Amino acid sequence: MDREALVGLMTTLLVDAVEAEEEDHGLNLTPSAPLVGGEAVMSSMSLVSFIMDIEAELEAQHDLEVTLVNESALSRAKSPFRTVDTLADYVLELAGESTVATG
Repeated sequence: MDREALVGLMTTLLVDAVEAEEEDHGLNLTPSAPLVGGEAVMSSMSLVSFIMDIEAELEAQHDLEVTLVNESALSRAKSPFRTVDTLADYVLELAGESTVATG
């Protein structure tokens, strides 16, 4: 899976999720935009929908079935949900594990 394409897909889904909130914050929605915390570009409910959309698109476009919110993600010292960039790295990590498990 190509990281650049993955980041592009996730950024598009991020824009869709923020627009669905129907609030124009004048935000610069880049792969480094914060997804969690006080400076987050979306509400926690939108983040949940965003993560579900990513999982659905990964399965539809790449036949990759992953669960992004799991014990491993939640127990890390640094959350993989900080930005699109960190989430993309986490997806690629999971994709590698999935390939090993099924290969």
